[in-house]
Amino acid sequence: MLDDKLMQVISTPPDTAVTLVTQGQDGAHLVNSWNSYLRISEEGDLLFPVGGMRQTEQNLAGNDRIKLSIANREVQGFRYKGTGFILEGRAVILDQGPAFQLIKADFPWARAVLKISPISWEQTL
Repeated sequence: MLDDKLMQVISTPPDTAVTLVTQGQDGAHLVNSWNSYLRISEEGDLLFPVGGMRQTEQNLAGNDRIKLSIANREVQGFRYKGTGFILEGRAVILDQGPAFQLIKADFPWARAVLKISPISWEQTL
């Protein structure tokens, strides 16, 4: 299960940016999303709606490793208010199944779901 502090970063307003990083033939590829788009499955997977993310999808087909960065100025960090995390995991983009249905219910525009199974995470601030 995810760290309590990480769950606070994910769920505490205001909406904050999440940067997703995959590795392709041309190097690192970054896309952004929002913490308010993030859902957590019963299994502890992170679920993001996918509108575009075509390069991310292509990269994951060849290398399923992903990193993400998320921060929130409203959550207490090590020394002061504001903290962030770097999370590593394995990811897949799905256009059917329970994870997709969960995302599609909240985001009708989603063509798919990015499902991230966390491997590790580290608080950075």
